[in-house]
Amino acid sequence: MERRNVALMVVLIILCLSMSLNVLFYWWLQSLQSRINALSVENLRLKETLEILQRNLEYHHPVNASPAGTWIHIVGVVRLENGSTYGEILKIYVRFIGGSGSMFIATSPKIGIELQASAETALMVAQQISGVDASTLDCMLTVVADRQLDVIDGPSAGAAIAILLTLTLQGEGENIRRDVMITGTIESDGKIGKVGGILEKAMAAARNGATKFLVPKGQAITTVYREEVTRIGPLKIIQYVQEKVDIQEYLEEQGYANIEVVEVSNILEAIQHFKA
Repeated sequence: MERRNVALMVVLIILCLSMSLNVLFYWWLQSLQSRINALSVENLRLKETLEILQRNLEYHHPVNASPAGTWIHIVGVVRLENGSTYGEILKIYVRFIGGSGSMFIATSPKIGIELQASAETALMVAQQISGVDASTLDCMLTVVADRQLDVIDGPSAGAAIAILLTLTLQGEGENIRRDVMITGTIESDGKIGKVGGILEKAMAAARNGATKFLVPKGQAITTVYREEVTRIGPLKIIQYVQEKVDIQEYLEEQGYANIEVVEVSNILEAIQHFKA
């Protein structure tokens, strides 16, 4: 009987120890799980921090002149609701980050302007001229205006974008002259193509302090359509007559004598005018 009691006591002690060990083991597992969860959260935070640091390093890529990027003026034509048009000066910024040769375009504020095709051509030309391979970089373009606009001739900014990208890739982005403006499309061989709205753009450049306005070859003298109204009794007949206008003379007649209109045929010629 006594031995049986002793055996029972031993079994009870073993069961108590087993239960205690189970409790301790469960507590240890819970503690370990909590630690693992904490380490997972810390790991995610470290990963996010590393990604931010990586982006900052890319943001300050050596080709960028400044964290905000380098910029140049672009000249566009805006159409109003009544159908009339006028010239408008905008800024376009560029910066490069590590990537795969992609082109990204944003506007601030919302601006109706189509630049994608001409910007991609401009980047190709800029690489050819600068000798810099941008296939491991992404190009970030931002068009900036002081209000919402609807620019109707985005491709005419191609030449300006090509100049901006070329000088930025060459490390000369901060030296771009701000008193020189250009209008013209950009072709894959570097030629500057003809555009419309030359008079409106020239006036906008003059109003905004440009001392030199570059236009495509053959467009220093442009064709405009002057409205002629003939009245026959109660009838009013409107005709539009072609008229040749010398842009330089036109600007001087409008009181802008300190701006020079210069024709350029390719991007290499144009770049020389933008170097400080």
